[in-house]
Amino acid sequence: MDPTLKFILLLIFQIPAIIVSIIIFIYFASDRNARSKPKNHIWLILLILNFLYLVTNLPMSMSYYSQGKIWVKNDGYCVWWNWYESSLDFLGLYLMAWASIERHFFIFHSQTIMRVRWKMWMAHYIPIFLCFAWVLIFDFVFIVTPPICVNTWYFDQPMCGAPCYYTADNGIYIMIEFIVNIVCPLGVITFANIFLIIRVIYQKIIHHQAVNWRRHRKMTFQLWLISSVYLAFWLPNTLAAIIRLTIMPTFFIDQYDTLIFIIYFIPLSLPIVCLNTYPDLLRKINKTIRRRIARNRVGISTVRNVH
Repeated sequence: MDPTLKFILLLIFQIPAIIVSIIIFIYFASDRNARSKPKNHIWLILLILNFLYLVTNLPMSMSYYSQGKIWVKNDGYCVWWNWYESSLDFLGLYLMAWASIERHFFIFHSQTIMRVRWKMWMAHYIPIFLCFAWVLIFDFVFIVTPPICVNTWYFDQPMCGAPCYYTADNGIYIMIEFIVNIVCPLGVITFANIFLIIRVIYQKIIHHQAVNWRRHRKMTFQLWLISSVYLAFWLPNTLAAIIRLTIMPTFFIDQYDTLIFIIYFIPLSLPIVCLNTYPDLLRKINKTIRRRIARNRVGISTVRNVH
């Protein structure tokens, strides 16, 4: 894909994504009830990380696509860029994976787990902390202070090229990263969503314990919709990589750059997808728009009557 086209696509989607993110943040800031609900915490964290991606990390890639080179020719900048983007990508996957598991607690164990303080810490706060700790430490060790090799950066390649551990010891470390930080979270997201459907059907048909969908359908809809964003843009590259590693080394090798590029559409589309899972916010936006339109019509009518 042409670098100029990549830059244009990123710019087109970046602006509305930033605007929608700000609207959602204003909603949470002004609605204490919404931001205090534990079920919203994981989405708010994802959106904050996503916003950082949009306003700090994405411009670095856009600069490269528009200029064809790294604008800061400095090893420290390259280390920072690789650590920052990798951390944000993997944090998004891990937090989404945990959100997929946590939804089971909120839907099926809201009385027994989520209302007991110590259980709430064990099932809600500590897992989020562990996601941050694992990803940030892993990337810091292997990208910032690699104990097994020395980084060499190229200022004419995206992200200055790849960290040295990608090729160290015949690629064993990148294989570990691929399995632990990509395949495992994607597997959890996929199976947790499938298992949620099976679990609901099982409880309804076998045990005649129908879940109160009027109360919980919003949480279920949020999970399915938001997780589909991660699966849609991560799975193509992941499946292609698995096929290359196991069956056909040249599979989709010419499309590798494009498959990596489409991962940028996760932060670009996530705010808009999240917006559609908050009907109260959508109603407020629609009401505001209708009021503006009505005021404009009144203003136009007044001007016409004067003339």
